[in-house]
Amino acid sequence: MLIPAVLLQVTLAPNLSVAGAFPNLVLLAVVGWTLVAGAGSGLRWALAGGLLLDLVAPGPFGLHALALAAAAYAAGWCQRSFHADRLLLPFATGGLATVGYNLVLLGVADTIGQNVVLLPALQSWVAPAAVYDAVLMPAAFLLLRGLDACLPQRSAAPG
Repeated sequence: MLIPAVLLQVTLAPNLSVAGAFPNLVLLAVVGWTLVAGAGSGLRWALAGGLLLDLVAPGPFGLHALALAAAAYAAGWCQRSFHADRLLLPFATGGLATVGYNLVLLGVADTIGQNVVLLPALQSWVAPAAVYDAVLMPAAFLLLRGLDACLPQRSAAPG
């Protein structure tokens, strides 16, 4: 699931731009899987998907893995906080995880000396991306929940 998401992310997703933002398909996969399978599994997907993105995207190696790990962490937090509200959970998680992901990217860019003007970046890039991913997150969640139902059941932890 991650390899197709990475390939589509770098080839198709930029062509799906709306209001200057395009969907982050790898982030949607990582966050959706975190909601389906839990934080530990989501973090593993974040690291794998991030490293795959780092191989094909510009920037320092490990940047996308770090940013996706932050997004998976945010998704785990949302899952615990909004557990009772299954309707709100995918929307809130998609938006919050996208903000966390992009703030990590901006923070690293600023740290390595790139000129980052935070407010315009938040207005023109982060906010539209958060809305776009929040709208797409329920579909990604349902798709991954269906995939999980087709897979052999994960064994429960001993104890």
